[in-house]
Amino acid sequence: MSAIQTVDSAFTGGTMELVPLSAGLPAYTEAAGPGQLPVPLPISIVIVVFTIICIANIRTFINMAPALSGCLFRWKENLHMENSLTLSTGRNRLFYILVIPFCLTVSGYVLYSPDIISPLPVTYRFLAVTGAVILYLLLRDILALVSRSGKINEKVYKAAVRTFRTFFIIITAAMLITAGAMEIFSADTGLTRQVLLYEAALLYFICMVREAQIFKNTRSVFSAILYLCALEILPTGILVATAIVL
Repeated sequence: MSAIQTVDSAFTGGTMELVPLSAGLPAYTEAAGPGQLPVPLPISIVIVVFTIICIANIRTFINMAPALSGCLFRWKENLHMENSLTLSTGRNRLFYILVIPFCLTVSGYVLYSPDIISPLPVTYRFLAVTGAVILYLLLRDILALVSRSGKINEKVYKAAVRTFRTFFIIITAAMLITAGAMEIFSADTGLTRQVLLYEAALLYFICMVREAQIFKNTRSVFSAILYLCALEILPTGILVATAIVL
């Protein structure tokens, strides 16, 4: 290779030679580690859109906070929520709104990451997690339809089944608050991930206890166990199994 010329000499001479860098630049990667904010533009747009939607519905959440906390500590409050048109409508709206923020949190902190999707870029990992959550919710709805016995009161059954929606709101809100607090204090992402997992598991366990109490007080302990197996243990077991096997 000829000697490197100055910029003006290179252009006036009619040629310009490019010299490769001695150390290659690292290739850009879209994937972000656990706990990092998603970089891709599609994820950023989703975050902005659902942040605006959540802010627009903050009054609904504040108004429902006493009822939600009541459902957390008393099983009869879940029956009251289902019997109240205002509360049940607000609960259902918040449930559908928080599905995507829940998926963002799960994918961002790698709370659900089978080997088949762990190497995917951030955007596709989010889509895969969202698809898995939607399939999980659809499976729950199908099992709720086929598992209902004619001997149980329809309103009581709906209250027990939709207790999951109430606790889904509680779980998602708790995860978002916890993740935000851990980010403020610059906590290790591995620690944040463990805290979120244990927090979600504890609240989900309370959800199953409340459902069991509703079934037990309207039917029997045996019926409560059967319903829990069909409505909670089976779909959740399938979800956990996919995380281990795939």
